[in-house]
Amino acid sequence: MWRDYFKMEYALFDNTVVFKASAKYNGVNTVFSVPMGNDILGGIKLVAEYCRANNLPIAFYAVTEDEIEPLQSVLRPISISDNISNAPKSSAAASDTQDYTIYSNEDWSDYIYEADALKSLQGRKYSGKRNHINKFKKEYENWAFEEITACNIARVRDFYIKYSAGLDFPTKIALEDHYKTIEVLDNYDMYDLPGGLLRVNDTVVAFSIGEIKNDVLYIHTEKADTHYFGAYQVINNEFAKHFAADNIKYINREEDDGDLGLRFSKHSYYPCNVIPKYIVVLT
Repeated sequence: MWRDYFKMEYALFDNTVVFKASAKYNGVNTVFSVPMGNDILGGIKLVAEYCRANNLPIAFYAVTEDEIEPLQSVLRPISISDNISNAPKSSAAASDTQDYTIYSNEDWSDYIYEADALKSLQGRKYSGKRNHINKFKKEYENWAFEEITACNIARVRDFYIKYSAGLDFPTKIALEDHYKTIEVLDNYDMYDLPGGLLRVNDTVVAFSIGEIKNDVLYIHTEKADTHYFGAYQVINNEFAKHFAADNIKYINREEDDGDLGLRFSKHSYYPCNVIPKYIVVLT
């Protein structure tokens, strides 16, 4: 979904993949993913060689804590910094070493929830969510949750086009999310992703699309018409109950992209873990 925004490219080698992205972080304009596949360490070395050959800083983005160690093993010890915007580079440990820094990026942290908690919403801390859901179901008695299929995807797209017409997109990333949501809906049959819609009578008022990997249900996009009080809480709960089967332990509702309203909403569901992401830079 973000390939155009970040001008992404990829390279394949030895059943391993690495992504290259155009993104500006503290003076760095080009960043790479930590390689995934058979030869992670070899991939890190190849990225370093590519960067040196092209006079680029060696920079990896969206790095999780468990990915820092393999980077360190190839790129030598790295210092930790807390803030991506104003973190100073670390001092070189010796004259023959280079400067390393790890920048944290709170906007990219993934919000992880216990699947059973989002399905049941039990306990006092979820009383507000249950109240919203109960009010929605009382107000709109003829409501239903359905899986998105080839038979109803056009209705979902029509809903989103009408719903988004009244929205303001204050940032480039918000506008890109809008365009890519339409793209996903236009090509829904190609993705083979689980999706669900919420309707009142015959009117679609919300939808959610995700993905299942191992024991985790990911939520990629979730949209709801807030004129229907409680629609977001209902689509969230119904999607979890419908697609988080017994083998699904966690739900990953992904990052907040620095949107404070979205951040508040994600915290209000009490994540069991917030996975930080880092940018690792060697200059």
